[in-house]
Amino acid sequence: MEALQQFQQYERFLRSICKVLGFDVLSRDWRKTFRTYLSIFLISLYCFCMMYSIVIAVDTFELLKSLAFLGFFFQCSIKVYYTIAKSHMYSTSFEGLQSAIYTDHLGGTEQQRAVITRIIRLVLILTRTTTVLYTSSLFIFSLYPAYMYFVVDVKVTIFPLYVPGIDIYSAYGYGITNSMHMVFAVYGLLGAVTSDTAFMMYVLHIVTYAELFEIECERFSQDLSDACQQWEPHLVEYGQFCRDRMRSLYGFHQNMIAYIERVTQCYEGICVVEVATCSFSIMFNLFLALTTDWYATYSFLVVSWFQLFIYSLLGTVMQTTIDRLNTEVTRLPWYMLPNDEQQRFWFMLTRSQMPGEITIRSVGPLNMETFTNIMQKIYSAFTMMYSFLDDLS
Repeated sequence: MEALQQFQQYERFLRSICKVLGFDVLSRDWRKTFRTYLSIFLISLYCFCMMYSIVIAVDTFELLKSLAFLGFFFQCSIKVYYTIAKSHMYSTSFEGLQSAIYTDHLGGTEQQRAVITRIIRLVLILTRTTTVLYTSSLFIFSLYPAYMYFVVDVKVTIFPLYVPGIDIYSAYGYGITNSMHMVFAVYGLLGAVTSDTAFMMYVLHIVTYAELFEIECERFSQDLSDACQQWEPHLVEYGQFCRDRMRSLYGFHQNMIAYIERVTQCYEGICVVEVATCSFSIMFNLFLALTTDWYATYSFLVVSWFQLFIYSLLGTVMQTTIDRLNTEVTRLPWYMLPNDEQQRFWFMLTRSQMPGEITIRSVGPLNMETFTNIMQKIYSAFTMMYSFLDDLS
């Protein structure tokens, strides 16, 4: 019951933000509303202001500041696209894990409840950490214009985004521009928290599925050994026992594989864009941090690095969990099963060996090894840019 309450606490948090943004896709009855179109309009307006800022950039550093936020636009756009296109998969996966993991195990064993509670607590910890980190980044961005205005007596905007026809050096223009930037920032914060914590939740529940399946496999192996001592293999009772238990095990396994496939389909495209845009943002913000006094770039640099790291880490978790799942299936005492149930076992083994990892096109699987390779390439690109600028100076 404690785990279910914690899961419902997370659900209330996530869905409250989704409703504000107009993307409550965890509900099977979700339809686009005015809030949905407002979010899409703000993304479009953000894109327009960013392109205009790139065009009117007066020097290289202003251009790089505008380009540093280009990746954030692509992140928002691709996440909105996949959320709308695959909304039914998000709701089906969410309802499926709620039923299979929490509702069906209310009266589970102590070992099962311990597994479920441990994972949902981890989800809540990561959610709080992500929310604090992203909110702190927004706070730093908001403080920068205030510091420059009251201490240095210079008018700067929250983001390097400008609106055609509005002069930021006038009182009204400065207020309007920063107010619009604040709306962008708040919506971007809510969208980033929602999408990233949802990814954490979906992937970590693959671990819950796998560990519950391991418990079922261990119990089945023990019960099958006891059944062999109680009945002869040719007896009807033995065949009925094997049929009932294998069907139960096979059904749980099929639900788990279907869940993994849905999560992979929902997030494969998002992860490709996430890795590309985070790499792009880290490189540009690292360069700006060392060549300008725009200290707000440090917060965006940390957030971009955290996103790339957590997605790669969860990709590794997903990869190793599926490997553990394959190992657990092969350890089942299939040779003790009747012929019909042996066929069911081989089909289950075949399904377990299907690739379930998220792959980054032309790079490799999403894991910590890929993360290390990407960071090395970012460093190489950064040193090349820095050397080029140093030669020009």
